[in-house]
Amino acid sequence: MKKHLIAAALLALAATPAFAYTAYVQPDAYWPEDSDVRVRGAFASQFFTPQIATQSSFILLGPDGARLPSDYIDLAPESATLHAELPRQGTYRISTGEQLGAVATLVGVDGQWRQLGQGEAAPEGAPVRTLQTVTLADTYVTRGQPSSEVLAAAGGRLLIRPVTHPNQVLAAQGMQVDVLFDGQPLANAAVVLYAQGDPDTKLDRFAVTDANGRATFSFDSPGVYVIAARYRADMPAGSAAQVASFTSTLTVEALSALPAGYDVAERERQQEREERRRAQREIQRRGRFN
Repeated sequence: MKKHLIAAALLALAATPAFAYTAYVQPDAYWPEDSDVRVRGAFASQFFTPQIATQSSFILLGPDGARLPSDYIDLAPESATLHAELPRQGTYRISTGEQLGAVATLVGVDGQWRQLGQGEAAPEGAPVRTLQTVTLADTYVTRGQPSSEVLAAAGGRLLIRPVTHPNQVLAAQGMQVDVLFDGQPLANAAVVLYAQGDPDTKLDRFAVTDANGRATFSFDSPGVYVIAARYRADMPAGSAAQVASFTSTLTVEALSALPAGYDVAERERQQEREERRRAQREIQRRGRFN
């Protein structure tokens, strides 16, 4: 109970009444065998049940950290799906990028901040400030052998950076991540771990970052998990709102054992051989009928 209250207290500093869903991205395979993968982006109040689509844009970074084309997107009311091409072996980062939400007006009453309703005026003398949500959702996939260069690529202002390779997470060994804000370690922050089926209000599975912004997680069992960090900070002058409520997530798969991996080049050579054999059989078939 005490642990849950600590998490609630830390997260209350970052929580916002202006938004009730958490964004995530989820690939259909974390170790795709082919040169493409589909990745769903959605907001949800329960993982992994999509309710509202993320914005119609994704950022796809290749194994070297360079940005790749990511404009083949299917849109539905409850989710946006990226069809990502993975041209070579290695680890790729797939992200929604920072997505800005609507600006809300908050009023301070009895030491608490709440959102003003439409057409509602703030009580006389009560402090008022504007707030905007900023969401970021990341995941990683690996084609062939894993690589690490893309893990160091820049992200949003609030970033969950894997220390353990995100496609080599063993449930029995746990995972470490660094939480950064504006590139600097975010210390003493509660970072929540969600399993499939968990509501985003479930706060009893979390880790608190150390002085270096590092959090360590353990897993109850293999499966797909969402790691979520939240933080509230002032926005630069000239921004749409005075304060931003940042929420960043990282979706990972905790494995029972690491996949053996495969040689991408050999697989492609095998596919070419199979295509040549099919073409030869077709030529022979046509020759018999001529």
